[in-house]
Amino acid sequence: MTVRTYVSTTVRNERLAEVLHALENVDPDAIVTSVKRSDAPDVPAGVALSLAGDVREAVKRQLDVFPDLECEIDVRDT
Repeated sequence: MTVRTYVSTTVRNERLAEVLHALENVDPDAIVTSVKRSDAPDVPAGVALSLAGDVREAVKRQLDVFPDLECEIDVRDT
């Protein structure tokens, strides 16, 4: 079995690249499973990623720099 950490969040469109970069710092081989953007500037983008291992604490540390960001973190055996 392989352990993976799944992260899903919504973020303002202009912060999307920063959030993805922060999570790729945890796992450079992170798999972006979903990105949903709107053309409307006020509508946040939805993002889902899969990272190798149980890295939930590292994810929390990376995302703490985004004070208004809420995310779901789930660790699963695949």
